[in-house]
Amino acid sequence: MNHLFLFCCVVVLGFVASGCALADNETPLVAGKTLATLSNDQPEISLPLDSGIFIVSFQALEPQTMKFNQNTKDSWSESTELKIVSPYNGSIAFAIPKPGDCTINISSTGSWTAQVNEYDLASPVKAPVNLSGSGTTVTQPITLEKGEYFFQRGETGESSPSYYLTSSNGSYVMDETNSYVLPGFSRISTEPFKIVTITESGTYFLSVMDLEENPKAWNMSISSVPPAPVMGPGPVIRETV
Repeated sequence: MNHLFLFCCVVVLGFVASGCALADNETPLVAGKTLATLSNDQPEISLPLDSGIFIVSFQALEPQTMKFNQNTKDSWSESTELKIVSPYNGSIAFAIPKPGDCTINISSTGSWTAQVNEYDLASPVKAPVNLSGSGTTVTQPITLEKGEYFFQRGETGESSPSYYLTSSNGSYVMDETNSYVLPGFSRISTEPFKIVTITESGTYFLSVMDLEENPKAWNMSISSVPPAPVMGPGPVIRETV
């Protein structure tokens, strides 16, 4: 990628980030059919689930620390702990690799309610798209075609949450060396954007995760990288006598 093309990309990225020609989605919508409800009075439930993606939508009624534990017998387990500094509604996605009874337990230091929902993939949005929210949450599904995309965040460093690009089958989208989950922003990094290669057209979503401070505002835009300009022949230089 030559310097001229990179400069053009940055200019286009700045134009896209301003909101021009983007679908604007300030409130991610992810919840489908509700399968179960929980609360600080009933913090655990076991239920049969098919393979697929599910959402724990939660309502923290006061500052607290919440720990989410999900597991299925003999095949899978996951645990996430969040610090919550004020009343806040959030969501966490988890994928069941194969059908089975799933146990969901939420332990906390305060009052809360939660619902286990199916993840609704029926109406994905198309890039380019602006996404914004507050704290740990799951975005609506996004259609991405095979190719390169700008992922630009509005916050950097410790002000930024972590972003995990996930396919519709629940698998994380990894970099080409299988070292980290794309788009690859870390809490100490200062890059405002990354160029991400999507190797397979399909439906994706972002899990936005902030372990240290919820709620905290975040912004992310996704747009395709324009193709490199085709370089034509140079000027004809005629020999003069």
